[in-house]
Formats: sequence, structure tokens, C-alpha cells
Amino acid sequence: MKGVRKRTWSTRGVTPLVTLPANWEKLSTIGAITTEGQFFQNTKKGSIRSGDVIRFFQHLLRHMEGEVVVVLDNAGIHRAKAVQAFVAVHERLSLEYLPPYAPELNPIELVWAYIKRNVLGNFCARSIEDLKEKLAGAWQRVRYVDLPRKLIQTNLCRNQ
Repeated sequence: MKGVRKRTWSTRGVTPLVTLPANWEKLSTIGAITTEGQFFQNTKKGSIRSGDVIRFFQHLLRHMEGEVVVVLDNAGIHRAKAVQAFVAVHERLSLEYLPPYAPELNPIELVWAYIKRNVLGNFCARSIEDLKEKLAGAWQRVRYVDLPRKLIQTNLCRNQ
């Protein structure tokens, strides 16, 4: 529920004032982007836990054919024992971890940056439902925006 401040327009000489609510209610999103630019996501109230990661992997396996290699950051939920056990019993699924503190190598960060800059910039949600509604439209927008595929593929190839 914390807003994202973004540069904005105002009458000359009048400083724009954007008030942002600050409470600890939140939505969390887990997402994946393929080398072809296909986007998958799941948004939920509260924090993403290892069970949510497993359910997301199940979703990916249902909707993708062949071998699925997931590139992840080093978050604890990605390295949880339950996640590792799930991956161990699914032959087509393998995980590759990025080095710590290297968000520039993670292509999904392009999606999050796009959402924050172009959809949530200066948006002040009054409720968690308002935020979820705004994000629902944002995810559809991401599916149709031409994300820089060359950059996505470059980042994915750099990680191999």
C-alpha cells in the first residue's frame, strides 16, 4: 500500500503534492517471463511463501511444454526445502540461481520496473482492493506491451 512517487507535471511555480498512504497491508506478486516474452504472474494478499512458489511452478508446468528452467534470485522462499523437494520430483523443472545482489541480470525486473513507472507511478490506492484492481489491468497491459525482447534474451543468455 506504499505508493511509488514519480515525476509529474504542475502549474509553473506550484510544487505538486502527492500524498501517499503508508500502511503495512500489501499485495505480493510472483512472476515469470519466457525468452519469447510470454508473461505469467500470480498476485495475492500478504507475502509470498514457499507453498505459493510451488503452486506457481505447478502453474508453469501446466502451461509450458518441454523443459522448464526457472532463473531465480536468492530469496529464502526460492531455496526452501519444500521447493527443492518439489523440483526433485519434477524432471522437466530445474532451477538456476542468480548471484546475490544482481537484479540487473533478472529479466522479470524489467516487468516490475515497467509496472512501477508506467502504471503505479503517483497512484494512491485507498484500499487493497483498489490496488488489486489496478494491478489486474496492469498485468493485461504487460501481456500486450512490447517489452524489450532483445534485452530479455540477452539477460537470459548471460545467465547461462
